[in-house]
Amino acid sequence: MQRHRPLAVVATVCVVVAAAFVHWVPQLAAQARNAGAQPPRTQVDWALHNLDLAGTRFSPMDQINRSSVKSLTPRWLFQHGVIDGVSNQTTPIVVNGTMYVTDSRGSVYALNATDGHLLWSYDVTKMLGGGAREGYIFRNRGATYGDGVVYTAAGSFIFALDAESGKPIPTFGTNGQSSAILDVLKQRYPDVTTAISMGYWFTTAPQYHKGMLYIGSTRSESHIPGGHVLAIDSRTGKVVWHFNTVPQDEKDQGWEVAGPTWVGGERNGGGIWETPAIDPELGMLYVAVGNPFGDSTKRAGMNLFTDSILALTLDTGRLKWYFQETHHDVWDYDSGGPPTLFDMRVQGKPVQAIAHASKNGFLYILDRVDGKPVHPIKEMPVPTDNPPKGEQPWPTQPIPFTASGKPMEPVCPIEPLDIPAEVLAKNTIVPIFSPMRGNQVHAPGFGGGSNYSPVAYSPQTGYLYVNAIDQPYNGGRGPKGYFSAYDPTTGELKWRQIFEGFGQAGAVVTAGGVVFVGTGSNIAGYFFGYDARTGALLWKYNTGAGVFSSPSTYMVNGEQFIAVASGGGDRGRRGGDLILSFALPPRP
Repeated sequence: MQRHRPLAVVATVCVVVAAAFVHWVPQLAAQARNAGAQPPRTQVDWALHNLDLAGTRFSPMDQINRSSVKSLTPRWLFQHGVIDGVSNQTTPIVVNGTMYVTDSRGSVYALNATDGHLLWSYDVTKMLGGGAREGYIFRNRGATYGDGVVYTAAGSFIFALDAESGKPIPTFGTNGQSSAILDVLKQRYPDVTTAISMGYWFTTAPQYHKGMLYIGSTRSESHIPGGHVLAIDSRTGKVVWHFNTVPQDEKDQGWEVAGPTWVGGERNGGGIWETPAIDPELGMLYVAVGNPFGDSTKRAGMNLFTDSILALTLDTGRLKWYFQETHHDVWDYDSGGPPTLFDMRVQGKPVQAIAHASKNGFLYILDRVDGKPVHPIKEMPVPTDNPPKGEQPWPTQPIPFTASGKPMEPVCPIEPLDIPAEVLAKNTIVPIFSPMRGNQVHAPGFGGGSNYSPVAYSPQTGYLYVNAIDQPYNGGRGPKGYFSAYDPTTGELKWRQIFEGFGQAGAVVTAGGVVFVGTGSNIAGYFFGYDARTGALLWKYNTGAGVFSSPSTYMVNGEQFIAVASGGGDRGRRGGDLILSFALPPRP
């Protein structure tokens, strides 16, 4: 039985909610403080999974800044009671003073964002039915909000809940539950009875924009015949359009491009692990696609559109362009994290850019209008000699270079480092993209690279912030986190912090000049605050368990908070249920 138990608050002062679509004016707050009055009742919400449609994870708030962050302390904490062997990966969203978080199954908890007290909860497991697989606990990264409704993707269903009461929206699907994936699958497989029986479910939060939900389905390792990008009417739960990431035949869009890149009989994989990004002005949706799956000899070719960034039209889901980050993947190098959109100037010219960091260890920066590299990305030869059966690599891979023509610094080591002598005595270090063998050490390992973690972008510094994992395959040692800042106008690495544990969580960066990120560990999890420009460590807090969740920040009643979920061990597989919200000491 689930227990919902808000714990004691560290302080009782009201907390402030605010969002990136701001109605908050810092100057007014400063004027009010100078006049000795209370600041106006201002709020900034964090309504979407990655804050905004572009996925920048940049907040204009600066109350918590380089100077004040040293005083940051926990204001309240909440535990939902579901500890089930999968990490606590939810990103808290906050709207109108209410926080919405999910557990690993996708159930939703509404909290008072100022003190953490439970307002309502909705248990999706009572409704999942054919959307759940016995003995398997789903991984869920959070909910999203739109027009008074909270949406959660749980199992193979999407749920719509009234934001104030938590009651299902009766007009959405069947009593608030949409079988979107099953509805699409039935068009091709009329005898299928459940989406989960074919290996389809959700792990991420939907994206919301103007009455539409956009989401991708997993899971490549279930041998799914392509992942589906879904556009769903947020009022009815009906699918408006869908795109199969691995076209199965001429009925699927993109077949003429992707069809010939699969030879041998298998067309499996292409799951989507994270939330899409949207450019409303261009009318485009951008999504990262996961790995292919199965015997490599049965899928000769580049295996499009796996391990790729796809650009689709918002209105109809038509493919505009694609960019594949790993050809014919035999290393599990998913394009797992979400894309990030931002604008910059390169050599005096405006560029509408998109950035994405891959599990292969590289950061790709493209023009989001046409998918062309902003700086050179060269097809470089890789080792192909004597591969094991079924593990033949593609002869080249796309490697990013800086504007000055040097190879870009990877987001994590692509050559194994710090390997114990006893491991080296039995194994051989090989270059990245080498054919897979059991007696070798190569980097990145199966965990990445950049794995699930969203890239953050600050228009203030102009930097991209990337978290990544360093744990070589067969390396014989624990993981290290690599947290890096890049200048996308040049492709140059500006600073880097290395810490113990998994660098699997994304960051949040603020106008206060602080970038926050967590680390996952088997023992404890640290939550860090770094100087966004220099990388200097300004603050850290031991949350007591691994941090595999990307944080959020919000304001309620003029007070800024930073919230993060904590709970997880080895790659997040030891569960936890803690939500922490930090703030500065209350004003006297």
